[in-house]
Amino acid sequence: MEVPLPTPPPRSCGGSRPLSSGEASRNAELWRQGGCFWKEEEVVRRKRRQVPWQPPERPGKTCASELVVQILKVTGILLQITYCSVPVSVMYIRQLKWIFLSLLVFSVIAIWYITLSSNTVIERTNAMYFYEYEPIYKQHYLFTLRQRLKCEDINPFLVILVSSEPKDVKSRQAIRITWGSKNFWWGHRVLTLFLLGQEVHREDNSATLSVEDESILYGDIIRQDFMDTYDNLTLKTIMAFRWVTEFCSNARFLMKTDADVFINTGNLVKFLLKLNSSENIFTGYPLIDNFAYRGFYKKTYISYDEYPFRLFPPYCSGMGYILDGKLALRIYELMSHIKPIKFEDVYVGICLSILKVNISIPEDKQFFLYKINFDICKYRHLIAVHGITSSEIIRFWQDLSSDASLNCL
Repeated sequence: MEVPLPTPPPRSCGGSRPLSSGEASRNAELWRQGGCFWKEEEVVRRKRRQVPWQPPERPGKTCASELVVQILKVTGILLQITYCSVPVSVMYIRQLKWIFLSLLVFSVIAIWYITLSSNTVIERTNAMYFYEYEPIYKQHYLFTLRQRLKCEDINPFLVILVSSEPKDVKSRQAIRITWGSKNFWWGHRVLTLFLLGQEVHREDNSATLSVEDESILYGDIIRQDFMDTYDNLTLKTIMAFRWVTEFCSNARFLMKTDADVFINTGNLVKFLLKLNSSENIFTGYPLIDNFAYRGFYKKTYISYDEYPFRLFPPYCSGMGYILDGKLALRIYELMSHIKPIKFEDVYVGICLSILKVNISIPEDKQFFLYKINFDICKYRHLIAVHGITSSEIIRFWQDLSSDASLNCL
């Protein structure tokens, strides 16, 4: 004998509202199936309250946030359906999970695309965009420290200017006793100096006095009164070109480099002696068709307002570029017409592009942007390698000097 199912109470199972006879009948049927009229009705009501998704007008940061909001709303609907007490099949739950994962992947791709692309980007690079007819960008920072030697007295063949942080005493000392120790190479005068700004964080004047004492002791520090930060590296490079123009205009060649670069000074002088006599020599580690980075890494990011083009002009990495002394004077004259940007090597590349100076690409691979393992024969052949610590500079130099008898093919 079949036992009849009990009749449900005449109200919703999810609330206290009395039900009409039609609702009670519907609720009884759903109750027998394990469902709930009131909850089903509430889900439908919630769905109707959802704001329809509108496509963004154009890519941008606002549109990216709107897209995320809409995806979160859709995700909320899926979660409401998934966790409602209305029974659904296992296959249906799996489909919902796949839809959720697809939306998540789509949102990540969309945000990445919107971040790296914009309607405001300009495909073709035009360096004249940065040029101002009046010299409105002339820098007026004061020299607070200068080198002891006067260039007119020594007539240098090569001046090497090393960008250094005030606190990085170890690197400066390592360079002084290694590749910057000799004043003459192959009979030509080489002058090595260090470029500094003012220290940003200091509790007292001990750091400043230390740099000043260092300058008194060695006489090889050039400093101006701007803050020494990563974003001010372009100001430091402008200082270097200004110093050459005002105090060392008779230098035959100029090299700008960094404190974490190992330089084979003898090879560098040999390389310069082989160059054809030209006032437009500019060489180093060439970077052609480099993209302007628009991602999340702050150190290499540059905004569209600061640089609206997709590609940088041809330039040489700031780890070490070499140019003719007369070209340095022309570049400094132009710098007062060009607004400084975040990256000093790109800034110099913009100046070169306006001056219509082409980068000379070395025939042999002698400039290394990234650190390479020490090998005597490799380091005998190279000119500059980036990413070397102060202790490694000392060790590599000692190994090169001690194994002079080793024959390399």
